[in-house]
Amino acid sequence: MTKQHELSQHMLSEQELASSGCGCPHGGLKALLDKSLAKIGLSKSEQKKVDREEELVDLAVVILNEHGFAGLSLEKLTARSRYSKGTIYNHFSSKEDCLSALCIRAVSSILDLFKRAAAFKGCSREKAVAVHYAYQLYARIQPTLFMAVLSSKAPGVREKTSAERMQFMDALEFEINNFSDAMFRNAVADGSLEIPPHLSIEILTFSNWALSFGTNALATSATEAKAVNRLDPNTLLLQNINILLDGMNWQPLSKDWDYQKTWQRVENEIFAEDIQLISGI
Repeated sequence: MTKQHELSQHMLSEQELASSGCGCPHGGLKALLDKSLAKIGLSKSEQKKVDREEELVDLAVVILNEHGFAGLSLEKLTARSRYSKGTIYNHFSSKEDCLSALCIRAVSSILDLFKRAAAFKGCSREKAVAVHYAYQLYARIQPTLFMAVLSSKAPGVREKTSAERMQFMDALEFEINNFSDAMFRNAVADGSLEIPPHLSIEILTFSNWALSFGTNALATSATEAKAVNRLDPNTLLLQNINILLDGMNWQPLSKDWDYQKTWQRVENEIFAEDIQLISGI
């Protein structure tokens, strides 16, 4: 298992472990998992299949990091794994189906990070800044998977993805859109944001995502571009966020509030352990 996936596992399990009420992480986690399996009706054999697919997705991440999407194939996955080709095809009908599984891994991790960021103690705009920090954090941890999410949206990929996996992926996207919409609704409710009649929460959510995704993609994948390398990568996303949110007149404006201090608080109060893990990758 890669250090990157160890970090992803840490992200996904932290809240569950905290709520398990057990001082022993192994015993507490096992009890929590057993309870979860019973709740969703998975038998042990079904859970074994789920675990095997997680193992295969781990290997697919390694192949994707080494060779990119063009180099991802079920033949390479079979060669890297301890399973037969038939077993691999029982999990993934095509390399596109495998890419969609990678997308699900990525979006699940991103959503978990967003939920952790939303627990930041601050005003509604500071919480939005915290969510952007979380998105940048994932782009740093898993830059290839971060970009793979976009590749999985291509019509050719969706056509070759199993119906069940597509349903699951669409449900995740629906949840993450609802999460983003809620940020704006909360800001409207507390009076810090007023949406003009010609705009909607949906377009604000899209603009928010487009700016954050674009900035993170350029900062991680186009570092040699002159427009990128002449700027400070540590402040680039926050500066772009402030331009966007100031343009929405989301209070308090950046001229009246030190969002760089907020950014640092988010790192220290919410994601300090994750940053320490990154430094070891």
